[in-house]
Amino acid sequence: MARIAFILLLIGATIAFFWQVPSTGASRIPYIDKYVHFGVFFLLSFTLHQAFALSARASFLWLGLYGLFIEVAQSYIPGRGSDVYDWLADSAGVLGYFAIVFLVQKYKKNAN
Repeated sequence: MARIAFILLLIGATIAFFWQVPSTGASRIPYIDKYVHFGVFFLLSFTLHQAFALSARASFLWLGLYGLFIEVAQSYIPGRGSDVYDWLADSAGVLGYFAIVFLVQKYKKNAN
């Protein structure tokens, strides 16, 4: 089930990141797109971690490369652009998830 969730989220994220959304002007929430990138990659990290027995390092590498691919590919889509800060937000989402995993594991180890 976790693998299906990961694959569906990956497909959905890819479609969303390539989708041409007309701009409605300035957002009421500053940097909302960075929060979205962080959240999507946080969830991708969670589902990847549940679906496959990969280390945090391998997960960061794969999802980091996926984020980089998305940004490079967007630069070739008319009306879309590439933004290194989006990729940094992607990477921060992955790091944020695995930081929480590390802290929970450390807490459980110290509680025993």
